[in-house]
Amino acid sequence: MYQTTDIDISYKVRAVRAILFDKDGTLFDFRGTWLPVFREAALRLCDGDVTVATELLRAAGYEAETDTFAPDGPIAAGTVVDVAQAWSGVLDRADHSLLAEEMDRYSLEIAPGHSVPVCDLPRLMNELRRAGYLLGVATSDSAGGARAALDRFGITELFSWVSGYDSGEGNKPDPAIIRRFASSVGVQAGEVAVVGDTFHDMRMGRSAGAALVVGVLTGAISRSILAPEADIVLESIADLPRLLGITPVAGDGRAL
Repeated sequence: MYQTTDIDISYKVRAVRAILFDKDGTLFDFRGTWLPVFREAALRLCDGDVTVATELLRAAGYEAETDTFAPDGPIAAGTVVDVAQAWSGVLDRADHSLLAEEMDRYSLEIAPGHSVPVCDLPRLMNELRRAGYLLGVATSDSAGGARAALDRFGITELFSWVSGYDSGEGNKPDPAIIRRFASSVGVQAGEVAVVGDTFHDMRMGRSAGAALVVGVLTGAISRSILAPEADIVLESIADLPRLLGITPVAGDGRAL
């Protein structure tokens, strides 16, 4: 179920022709996907020293004692470069870029196998495409990491545009990302719905003049924090068809 609101957003919904998704925390459960990855990467980088690994995670915004992520921390809201910068001080390494490359390799090796979808992604994305929506992904992960995760579930071809922090399209919350997506699929920024789980996603949508800014609760941020930034907050992207007024369709094509 999605959050009720006193503000009528039906006119915003009607304007949407394309949907730009965040990846981690939106298509894939953030905690289930990335916490195991960062734990393993931290242990590898410090040769299995649990104390140092815990300090690395803390430096990047994860507090093991409370099992919480800082909403604006490098893990929850940054790129691998941001995490590398946070970790370089703990590891006493000045080579941020080399550390980021090393972490990217770990990510490509580890993350796809840990990807935990928030719902039946093939069914949902096919449903959105049948309804006429153009789809894209903008992630703070690498573009290669994004495609590897989408490939694992056989949905890469359903997305017209996939951008990572290393794609040269800008980094969140740069509104140019939305404008480039819109241009790529032949719509205006004001016809794009932005769906994500972080401040960066919400602010990117606002700055670009997106038609609709949708927050989801499958990331690291609570409803109370996301709600002021979003037009509406959903439990997950599984609620999108209802929000968009899409009639569910059975496998044989009949309306349900």
